[in-house]
Amino acid sequence: MVIKKSLVIASESIQRVFYVIYEELNLSNIEELILKISEKTGLSRGQIKQKIEEKKEELGFFVNDIAAAHIIAKDLDVALGQSKFKKPKLTIKSLKSMEPGLPGIELTGVVYRIYHPIEFTKGEGKNILVPLLLHDGTDSIRLLLWGNQARLITENRIQRGSVIRIKQAYTKIGRTQELELHIGDKGLVEIEKDSETEYPDPENDIMQLDVIDEEMQEIDIQATVVSVGNIVTFNRTDGSEGRVTNLLLKGERVTRRMVFWDKRVDEAFNFTRGDILLIQAANVKMDRDGNPELHASGATYTKKIGHKTMLSIEEKRADVSTSQEIVERKIKDLQTSDNLVSVIVRKGPVGKVSSFTRKDGTDGAVQRAVIFDETGEITLVLWNNSIDAYDGLEDNAFKAYPLRVNVSRYKTLELHSTFGTEFTPLESSKISEDPPIQDIQDISPKQGLISIQGVIQEISETREFIRNDGNKGRVCSLTIADNTGATRIVAWGDNVDKIHDIQEKEMKYVKIFFGGVRQRDTDELEVHLTSQSHIRPSSRVPEALRDISTIEKSSSVSKPQVEYKKIRLSELNETEDDKLIEVLGKMTRIFQQTPYYYACPECRKKVDELETGWICAEHGIVEPDIRFRLSGVIDDGTGTIRTTFFGLSGEILTGMSGKDIKALIKNGLSDDEIFTSVQQEAEGKTVLIQGRVQLQTREVQGETMQSQTLFANRVRMPHAKTIAEDLIAELEES
Repeated sequence: MVIKKSLVIASESIQRVFYVIYEELNLSNIEELILKISEKTGLSRGQIKQKIEEKKEELGFFVNDIAAAHIIAKDLDVALGQSKFKKPKLTIKSLKSMEPGLPGIELTGVVYRIYHPIEFTKGEGKNILVPLLLHDGTDSIRLLLWGNQARLITENRIQRGSVIRIKQAYTKIGRTQELELHIGDKGLVEIEKDSETEYPDPENDIMQLDVIDEEMQEIDIQATVVSVGNIVTFNRTDGSEGRVTNLLLKGERVTRRMVFWDKRVDEAFNFTRGDILLIQAANVKMDRDGNPELHASGATYTKKIGHKTMLSIEEKRADVSTSQEIVERKIKDLQTSDNLVSVIVRKGPVGKVSSFTRKDGTDGAVQRAVIFDETGEITLVLWNNSIDAYDGLEDNAFKAYPLRVNVSRYKTLELHSTFGTEFTPLESSKISEDPPIQDIQDISPKQGLISIQGVIQEISETREFIRNDGNKGRVCSLTIADNTGATRIVAWGDNVDKIHDIQEKEMKYVKIFFGGVRQRDTDELEVHLTSQSHIRPSSRVPEALRDISTIEKSSSVSKPQVEYKKIRLSELNETEDDKLIEVLGKMTRIFQQTPYYYACPECRKKVDELETGWICAEHGIVEPDIRFRLSGVIDDGTGTIRTTFFGLSGEILTGMSGKDIKALIKNGLSDDEIFTSVQQEAEGKTVLIQGRVQLQTREVQGETMQSQTLFANRVRMPHAKTIAEDLIAELEES
């Protein structure tokens, strides 16, 4: 019987003896072995049995009778003969079915991945270890090169894709409790330059940066460095200091961050703009805005494999007008898939100019303005020289080109000037002096700015509050209605005085220009007055709205009821957009991401972190609330859809509150640990979700990709009895 390769060996010399035993073994049972030894030595069966027991006790770990008999035979110089069987070829697949402790391994395979080299101190000097992933066509295994063997990697003699033959390696259980191969200075690594065997090509597993998504671990990426960030230091809850920096990387169509933490931070500064990197064994996590980013773990190996000249931002903008197609668009027809566009518009309000200093020490300037045509309005972000050119325009229509289409932090579209942007005045145009007024029922969360009109129904009392900086804040609102519905207009700060003026003069009707659309947790849309908003009140109501003006305030126009269509996901058209649905299903998966964000307690927008606290763009320094943000998959048995939960809907789904999250943070839990807690609460639950389906478009490797997301507005945990009753009712109706 052939000895199993499951012997746990402590000494390398004994390992080699066992390997020889394994190679030469041909006797089928212990009695045959004892008889063979007895014939050659004259020892009795009892004497040999005693020696076997003594040898097993001497070794101090599990060795069976057959193994001990072979060792005794070697000690007594008794040849047991050569194997009658042809030794099968050892493969990684067969090797992984065995246990650790096997010496003398010889294998050939391709270097499929290289992990980050590890330096350590041994004695008085430093040594090095490099883990690899070796693939022989049947399976892959982690191979650790020690000492001089590791330098084959650090000196670039062996690279990803090299075919190598290893000799005198040995098996061992690694930290992940999986079988590994180790090879030190007593082993041998040879490069096979003319191998006739075909091995898997590791290049086929290099992913594009554009397609990374949640929960990807140990992936390989090739990307180009756009910029290197600054080092940020911070204090952890345990009092220790941490460091973090990032690289901004460019793929085919998108840019993503790669984050380096603590000891890995300095590695980011080995690279510069234009360096082409091969990143092996990176992990993907979601940032606080729900975008995927790469994280360097202890195993991640980042290596420069080339360099290409990249134009500076100014040079790139100068080259834009000649290198890319410019499409003429109306504002309402702008799409995320658009790149460079030309528009005919008029000027709206203009914000202040802000100056800044770039990382290379040069100065820059930016200004936000509003432009509009006969179909809608949009924010125009002006950079550097475009600011003066725009300021010199008269208040007439003009043509602007090329402008770049961007997505703002609020997921709405905006236009940005490029280095070559030109503004050409037009003598005549169909665009009126005011932006178009739209019906209240047509307000969409995708809009950044809108203009509406309505009859005033109610004006709230002004509420005052104290900000963290000690200054007073104010907020109030008014409700207006047109023939299609009603909405709330919210005013902050100095805009409150405009509402007071309307109230004191007993105005009945108002036009709101350039208001900002905001969506509440209840799915209600409201319009917020910003620094760019204009209010035009009147004591006279237009004839088209006079029926509304006769309604008494006590029974003012109610907000249109939100109606959700109860469906099965198989009934949902793949191109359906902006549709309100109700679906019953099970949360089969929660995506890996930080399940919360810090929000302004007044407007609930995401706040930015400063060295001294948190700041809201509208309300200044604030003490932020923690709000839920989760994404996952709901399955109703007929189909699935990605679903996102914000605020209250996330709390209902998980049974946890923002205060619970805050307590976990205070107790020192990491974002990953908090996510695990949230995931355990949410996954597997049966939920009834009412929400809005939105169709999202993105460009991946030159192709337009569309996917639907269900944004949950209301969440219930239906009782099993209720679910059963609903199913019975559906069956009876059918």
